[in-house]
Amino acid sequence: MKNAMVMIQMKGITKTYHIGDMAVAVLKGVDLEVAPGEMVAIIGESGGGKSTLMNIIGFLDTPSSGSYWFEDQDASHLTDNQLAVIRNQKIGFVFQQFNLLPRLTALDNVCLPLVYRGVPHPQRREIAKQLLEQVGMGQRMTHHPPELSGGQQQRVAIARALAGKPALILADEPTGALDSQVSQEIMDLFKGLNSEQKITTILVTHDPNVGRQCQRTVRMADGRLSEV
Repeated sequence: MKNAMVMIQMKGITKTYHIGDMAVAVLKGVDLEVAPGEMVAIIGESGGGKSTLMNIIGFLDTPSSGSYWFEDQDASHLTDNQLAVIRNQKIGFVFQQFNLLPRLTALDNVCLPLVYRGVPHPQRREIAKQLLEQVGMGQRMTHHPPELSGGQQQRVAIARALAGKPALILADEPTGALDSQVSQEIMDLFKGLNSEQKITTILVTHDPNVGRQCQRTVRMADGRLSEV
């Protein structure tokens, strides 16, 4: 039974991929609880299962076994359409390679999630403008991603993640493609959003410096999770 005081509760989560006759166990009984408003880093080396776990948290993948409660819902009992609604309305994603559409302006990239939510055109542009201002990109909103630096593209990606007013932000190596100064600026942005707006934030990273700046750090190694 889910603990009502947590947003995310995972127990015994496993994930096994089958490649031909070979079974590859990526997650081996993961337990994780995250409280509303918490900022958590999942750290570990490449290949340890961090991204697989993030994909399951964000309903981009399903576990092979175990239980996962998100807010007050048992994810194992939800349909694909219900999971898609949660992804669209509750979760904002930020990726290492930004995943912006190069032919769209920064403004239109941030508008995109609102298109899928059926927000009228004038309203979604106003929301996108406000978010780009919030992340320090108000002077670059008509630029296309190839015209922006890595740090600027990541700011646009964060604004896009915020467009649907998510309860949870999932960031997969959000500073991995950035230099140390820009990485710190992005971390300061995440910390500000977490402290000021109380957005639950989970960052997947191999960088211990990112982990040290979060309220709590857990380590993923060989498919298992442990508190740091």
